[in-house]
Amino acid sequence: MEGNSKVKTLTKTIISLLLIAAMAATFCACGTAVSISVRDGAQTTKVETKTGKKIAAVLEEAKITIGEKDETEPALDAKLTKDVTEIIIKRYAKVTVVKGKEKKEVELVGGTVEQAIQKAGFKLEKDESPDADPADFLKDGMTITIEKAITVTLVHDGKTDKVTTKTKTVEKLLEEQKITLGKDDEISAKKDAKLKDGAKIVIKRVEYKTEKRTEKVPYATTKENTDSLAAGQTQVKQAGQDGEKEVTYKVKYADGKKESEKALSEKVTKEAVNEIILVGTASDNSSGEKTIVSKTPTYNCDDQSHGYYTIIYSDGSVEYEEF
Repeated sequence: MEGNSKVKTLTKTIISLLLIAAMAATFCACGTAVSISVRDGAQTTKVETKTGKKIAAVLEEAKITIGEKDETEPALDAKLTKDVTEIIIKRYAKVTVVKGKEKKEVELVGGTVEQAIQKAGFKLEKDESPDADPADFLKDGMTITIEKAITVTLVHDGKTDKVTTKTKTVEKLLEEQKITLGKDDEISAKKDAKLKDGAKIVIKRVEYKTEKRTEKVPYATTKENTDSLAAGQTQVKQAGQDGEKEVTYKVKYADGKKESEKALSEKVTKEAVNEIILVGTASDNSSGEKTIVSKTPTYNCDDQSHGYYTIIYSDGSVEYEEF
C-alpha cells in the first residue's frame, strides 16, 4: 500500500510539472506586451505590440511602409524582444547636390543633408551654406543647393547696418539679429520673402496716439441787396468772427516722427459769426443829384448824445453834419 502511495504522488508531481511547462510554452507563444518607439527620420511613433513578432510585422501593424531599399535597426526579419525599445527606419534617398556650376547625384540610406554634401565631395567655405538645414534627413529626389552668404542693409531703430548672413528669409534674418517687431511696426518686405544679396530691409517703429486740438471755424460771408446804396457800392453790415472747434485725431508716428493723421470726431465749442455785406442796388440819378452812400455817426467823448455824421455821397464827396 505504501508503494502505491509513492507512485501516485510521483505521478501527480510529473503531471503538475508538465502542466506548468505547457502553460509556460503557451505564454511564450503569445508574447509579452511592450511599448516601443519607431523613429522614422525626424518623426517618432509609439507602437503597442508584443514580443516574439518580426520587426516587419510590427511595422505592418503600425501601418508604416518600408521601401525596397530602406533599412531598419533591428533588421526586418529579426524578432522583437523585450530588450528592444526602439526601431530605427533608415530611408533610401537619391539626391542632387549643386554648388555653382557643379552638380552631383549621391545615394544614401538614413543620411542627412550634411552627409550628402560630404559624399558629393563638396567642401563648405566660410561664407557658404546649403538651402536646407544640414541636420535634416534626406528625402528621395530632393535637390540641395550650396549658396554663398549674402550682405543686406538693415535699417532699424535709428541705425543702418550692413549684415552678412546665411539665412534665407526676412523672418530668419530678424530672428538671427534678435529684432522683435511690435504689433504696429512696419517692414519693407514680407517676412517670408527670400533674401537677395544687396537687399535693403527697412523697419519702422510705429505708434498711434489720440490727440485733441482746438481749431478755427472760419466765418462765412453773406450779401444783402439794398437800395439805400448806389449800384456797385458796398457796406459792412455785420463784421465776421471765426468760431472754434475741438477735433480728436488718430495720429501715426513712425520712428518718432508724425507720418499721418485721421480726424476721428469734432465738436464746435464756439459758433462763428457770419459777415454780412450790403450791396447797393439804387440806380444812377439821371438828374445829376447826388445821393447818400453812407452816413456814419461819430460820438463826442464827453456827451454820447452829441457828435457828428460823416456823410459820403454817390459822387464821392464827403460832408459832416452835427447832431
